[in-house]
Parts: sequence; C-alpha cells; structure tokens
Amino acid sequence: MRILPDPYILAFLLADAVALLLCYNRLQAAFQGGLACIRSAHSTHEMLGNNYVCASIRIILLLLLPFYALALSMTGLSRAGFFWTVAALLGLLLYRKLVFLLLGWLTARKGAFRSLERTGWAIAVPGMLFSLLAALAVWFVPSLPYVLTWGWIALVTLVGVVFYVLRGNSIILSTGFSVFFWVLYLCTLEFLPICVVVNRLINGN
Repeated sequence: MRILPDPYILAFLLADAVALLLCYNRLQAAFQGGLACIRSAHSTHEMLGNNYVCASIRIILLLLLPFYALALSMTGLSRAGFFWTVAALLGLLLYRKLVFLLLGWLTARKGAFRSLERTGWAIAVPGMLFSLLAALAVWFVPSLPYVLTWGWIALVTLVGVVFYVLRGNSIILSTGFSVFFWVLYLCTLEFLPICVVVNRLINGN
C-alpha cells in the first residue's frame, strides 16, 4: 500500500521547495553541470574547474535529497519511512565524503578524489530530478503498477552509474592509478555500501 506524505512531511518539503526556488540560479547551474558530465570527459573537466558550478552542485544536491527520499518512499522502494530514508541517504553521502578524504590523504592525490567526488555529485543532480517523475506519477495515479515506477528509477540510476564509472575511470587513470585499483575501489568502497543501504531501505529496517 502506498502512503502519500503526511502534513509534517509536506511542510518540510514545502520549506525545502522554497529554498530551491530561492536558489534557482544555482539549481540551473547544478543541472547544467550534471549534464556536462554526461556529455563528455572534456566538459566534465571544464565543470570541475568552475568553482561556482561545483558549489551549486553541493548545495542543490542536499536540497534535492529530501525529494529523492520522497520518490523512494512513495514508489515503495523504501519502506523505512521518509525521515529514515533521508537519514540513510545523508549517512551515505557522509560516508563517501570520509572515504574520499581518507583515500586522498593516504595516496597523496587529494585532487583526484576531490574531482571524483564532485563528478559523482554532479551526475546525481539530474538523476534525482528525473527520479522525481516517478513520485509525480504515483501522486496523480496511485494505482500505477510498481514495475513502471521502480523500472524508471532503476533506469535513471543505471544511466547515472554508467556515466559515473566512465568519467571516474578517466579521472583515476589520468592520475596514475590502474584499472585494477578503480575496479577494486568501486566494488568495495562504492557499490558494496550502497547495496547495504538499499537493502536496509527496501526491507524497512
């Protein structure tokens, strides 16, 4: 059974929506930055060199996160509840931040992991925005089959992951790391923790 947001959640999201409207220019810059990462490796490099765009991506990512949590909750992909879903996503962002800082310090290549982190954030922005279409679909058509909304979010996520792997591979190889390191890093420090969080959200515990 799908449950639409209660008044407290709606009030929280309304405040978040107002913040997004006030940051409209940054929202536009962040969205364009995300598309730049998808477009090509060259445009990704240009995006990474623009401090305003990178700062906008960080701000908008955090503001979009509650709406992404709403999409996961309304489509039934997360059974942990809205605020627990937000907390889980924030925890995942914090974990990745610590991993990037630690690896940058251990390998003495802080710039490479900072670029990798920013690239992931940039690609996540349009991914979150497109995922909201699933929440809107459930809002207007509550009887919509799960396979459609789940399939849409899965497709958007897959596209984002593919481009993140491609752009991340270029960044990693250009700084002297091997393909083996990149694959090992993805499997152990990226995909495994994400799978754990996804499993918790789906099972509701």
